[in-house]
Amino acid sequence: MNKATFLEMIAKGRTYKVTDIHLIVDDFPVFRVNDRLYRFEEYPPVRKENLEILVSEILTDKEKEILNKKKELDFSFKDLGGNCRINIFYERENLAFAIRIVNKEPLALEELNLSAKINDFYEDTNGLIVVCGKSSSGKTSTVAAMIEKYNREKAYNIITIEDPIEYIYKNQKSIIRQREVGRDVKSYTDGIKSALRQNADVIMLGELKDTESIEMALLAAETGHIVLATLHSNGIIDSIDKIIGMFNEDRKDYIQRLVASNLIGVIHQEFTEGVDGEEKIKVPICEIMYTNSGIQNLIKTGKISQISSFLDVSGRKGILNKQESIKELYRGKKLTPEQFEKEIKSLRKF
Repeated sequence: MNKATFLEMIAKGRTYKVTDIHLIVDDFPVFRVNDRLYRFEEYPPVRKENLEILVSEILTDKEKEILNKKKELDFSFKDLGGNCRINIFYERENLAFAIRIVNKEPLALEELNLSAKINDFYEDTNGLIVVCGKSSSGKTSTVAAMIEKYNREKAYNIITIEDPIEYIYKNQKSIIRQREVGRDVKSYTDGIKSALRQNADVIMLGELKDTESIEMALLAAETGHIVLATLHSNGIIDSIDKIIGMFNEDRKDYIQRLVASNLIGVIHQEFTEGVDGEEKIKVPICEIMYTNSGIQNLIKTGKISQISSFLDVSGRKGILNKQESIKELYRGKKLTPEQFEKEIKSLRKF
């Protein structure tokens, strides 16, 4: 497989609304559509030499060196219709590709079927916003939609630090500079430090990975910046626990105060099957927490588990629980009556 065939395959994937393509030796290319895998037999089975040729054509010498040394590589790749996130790795001593196809431009929050409650976050001019969920739950798309809303509505200097870059933004009212870890900057931490010297209004971090990046993100928020970041977690309370729990016991009081003072809010999302007219789509069930004074106090005093009592009342500013999220999707005709009943019943099990 050469680069031209690879580009053609991705273009077909875009036509068929494919989210992911998997290339594995001795199997047909595999497409993921609406969370289901299909072998795409329009192309022949992938051979070992096909992927070796492809690697030689699309990677730089430096990237080839990293792949040979680490046996794995994440990078962004510009195709004919937009951008892709590619992970190349080895399995059974053969190369394999996992390709995430990214929309050409970020979708609006409404187009992602996200709750209007997120708009409450935009009243704040500094602080940390965390978008969390499991892998492939749409975190990156949500952050991109939030950045795009700033871009459309505010004259901000926005700097993103990503690993790798996924969505490509076009400057509107704002100016946006996108930096890729490994290509444009050494690490997330170095990227944040630089952004503080680059007159940024908004800093976007691809992921909160370690104590250093978390603390730098909180300090950036404290010094007057809006910071958006993603985190792998199972829920809002789990996210806050995870952020604080990464630090040693002797620093927890300090970090709790820092989080309490600077956390604008947390958005947790997970996908379920929904509809858009006759078409089956994935829709996000969300929990949204805007940090009010009561929640601030609970974080500061380490009573994180008690935050659930605030999430139970969706009427408050910036607060949405899963039950209300499901109702919103149903009212917006994004769930059928059967899907609505199924989702509500699944909540009652817990």
